[in-house]
Amino acid sequence: MATGFESYRLVDTALMARVQQALLQSYFADYEPAFLETPAGRSDVADHVDGRYNRCVDYVLPWLGRYLNLSTADIVELGCGTGSSTAAFAQVARHVSGYDIHAPSVSAARSRLDAMGLRNADLHLVEPAQLLGSLREKHSKGADVFLLYAVLEHQTPAERLETLRTGWEMLRPGGLLVVVDTPNRLVYFDAHTSLLPFFHLLPPELGLPYASRSPRALFRDAMARVPAEDGPITLTRWGLGASYHEVELAIGDCEPLLVGTGFEPEVLEMFPVNLEEELLRFYVEQTGVRVPAAFTRNTLNFVLRKGDNAELISRRSAPPPARYLSVTATSQAQHIQAQAERIRELEQRLSAEPPLRHQLVDQLNSALKQTPLHRQARKLVEWSMERVRRGSR
Repeated sequence: MATGFESYRLVDTALMARVQQALLQSYFADYEPAFLETPAGRSDVADHVDGRYNRCVDYVLPWLGRYLNLSTADIVELGCGTGSSTAAFAQVARHVSGYDIHAPSVSAARSRLDAMGLRNADLHLVEPAQLLGSLREKHSKGADVFLLYAVLEHQTPAERLETLRTGWEMLRPGGLLVVVDTPNRLVYFDAHTSLLPFFHLLPPELGLPYASRSPRALFRDAMARVPAEDGPITLTRWGLGASYHEVELAIGDCEPLLVGTGFEPEVLEMFPVNLEEELLRFYVEQTGVRVPAAFTRNTLNFVLRKGDNAELISRRSAPPPARYLSVTATSQAQHIQAQAERIRELEQRLSAEPPLRHQLVDQLNSALKQTPLHRQARKLVEWSMERVRRGSR
């Protein structure tokens, strides 16, 4: 899918080597060297070097280009991390301001921007308690985009509410509040942190000891060293899903504000629909509970726009037709049809030549065990027993 942003992809091996060296000397400096040599460690390094950056270029930039002209946009990014998305947006935006509370991450982000020659971005290391106040002070004239890229899941509930309120208040008319790559708490499987089903739904008192069952060694081993009193905040910092509840509490009814739902082609290519979200969407549709479609996705990617959104909402992408559930329903229908045909065959054989009683019972029991058409099978049994009582073979 051509996007017009292909020229910004990071493919220069020499540049990638410089970025990797900068990351190893800053962000990954405190990692165990043995871990960095494992497949998981090498994958993590590669993802920070170019994986996250290129995904942002390939999918997120063209996605947001649907809703505003990025070339004239002033972007504020809270939780810029090692600068993957900061650098990607700096390629096309007027200006990007990135904020983070983690010194090694900010150091790595600065090295990345320097290596890539990007001069229209600035980075700020801020103490957690001063973070949102600093945003308000430095951006008193507002911003066109407030970006939360893989951030909300690492915040406490109170932090999420304050962050969303601050970002929304900061936006200029027509501005966008953008959430990217945040896990949805309403689905079944925790693919973000523990790689366990239902883990993200557990209270900390259960989550901390149950973390020992996680197949993700880095998470499992880290949680084993956490004192019980630090369990809740540690689980939060590793990452727990968010949902529409935070948005409604912080901003209000989000339906009139949602212009990007995560069902746009760019996002679907980055995050294909899976069975879990189809099940969630089926539940929402069947029960009529009020959940915006954007919050039925397995991973949340949505755009809220400050302004009159009638035209954009009229063009809002709808969920694609069910794929997994339709396959399941089709398979069940085919199974029922096959069993019905088997019953009809038995009926025809009985009419032509009634079998011995024990043969009939065996055949009917087998059919009964494999088909939901119990009533029809029961009638056959009653009919056969009546023939026996009348003296049939």
